[in-house]
Amino acid sequence: MINIYGLKNCDSCRKAIKWLNDNNHSYEFFDFKKNSITKDKIKEWLKVHGIDKILNKKSTTWRQLDQNLRDNYESDALTILENFPTLIKRPFWEINSKTLKTLEPGFLDEQKKYLEELKK
Repeated sequence: MINIYGLKNCDSCRKAIKWLNDNNHSYEFFDFKKNSITKDKIKEWLKVHGIDKILNKKSTTWRQLDQNLRDNYESDALTILENFPTLIKRPFWEINSKTLKTLEPGFLDEQKKYLEELKK
């Protein structure tokens, strides 16, 4: 089972969901604004991917974040992502409830290829 985390209004998430539907993949979608992400889940994601693969520094939320938090994002990563889950790059993927290093956040050709391999 594929778990996809993101925002329902996010273009990348919408494209990913459309692609999953078009390619007959089973999935469950978790909206960051409706489904709170646990601290343990964020810890797991950070352990597997590291803050620089997860943190979306291009987001409006990042630009509006207090400068002190932005300056110390590496040491405060868990707190920042827990309080501002929209800073997590989207879509974020899990396969069979596991975070895989080989499947990074986002929706590009590499993610599509990985997801296609699951069907084989």
